[in-house]
Amino acid sequence: MSPPSSTRRLLALLPLALLLFAPATAMAVDTYESSWNGGHLTATANADLTEATIESVSVSFDECGTDPKETSCAWEAIATLHSNPESRCNPATPEDQVVWESGLQPENGTVEDGPVSFPLEGCRGQTLVFEVAGEKTYSEGPISWARNGTVWGLFTFGYHPREEAEARIIANSPPASPAPPPMPTALAVSADCRSLTIGNMSYVFAFRQIGCRKASNLAAMRNLSGGAPTGYHCRNGKANGGVLCWRIGHPEKYLEWRLPGTKPAPRPHS
Repeated sequence: MSPPSSTRRLLALLPLALLLFAPATAMAVDTYESSWNGGHLTATANADLTEATIESVSVSFDECGTDPKETSCAWEAIATLHSNPESRCNPATPEDQVVWESGLQPENGTVEDGPVSFPLEGCRGQTLVFEVAGEKTYSEGPISWARNGTVWGLFTFGYHPREEAEARIIANSPPASPAPPPMPTALAVSADCRSLTIGNMSYVFAFRQIGCRKASNLAAMRNLSGGAPTGYHCRNGKANGGVLCWRIGHPEKYLEWRLPGTKPAPRPHS
């Protein structure tokens, strides 16, 4: 028995409707990628910035067994979604949310995962921060336990600074074909949170009225963008070769890194 003519018309139009809607859905997804020595992460976000997905993540660790005095070693990787209180569009959005973690790994190796979805607050500005940290115990020596981590900002949802910079360069000089800007060097914070390294440079690290993890995340975002994290002012320390950042309206909340043996930068006033 053949279907009624109205049904036949609907069936005939269905493939056309699918063709019309599928590209629009695909175009609405924005892609973000970041790679580093030992891993990579690819994420997508919808056009409304209400949901993001870590499509794939791979992270490796090879620092277990590097010290003959260590008796145990484990490591973990954590992705944290950071939202600055000064710029968020939803007041209920937490400042920091762990959106992915590898779990504690008992030996060197690689962890791969994805897809993993999580909500966004509905406007651009949230930053995905990544941390890889190792924990070791020792049989002898001045310390019995230590945790060392590397933390850096991967990208900020809603922004594509490389592509935007390239577009500006091309617009100002159409024949040019500029190379993409270099990847920012990862920022590593020491186990006692008193020093950090960027590349092969070591700095004294200090902060006040903010915890070590938040100070590390803010430092990573400053290192990623070269500008101040949202809600903060930053200035380079000309005399001490470092950076000072403080919360707008709350100068008592600050973080700073400077070269060893130099004086702290003058503190801002209210």
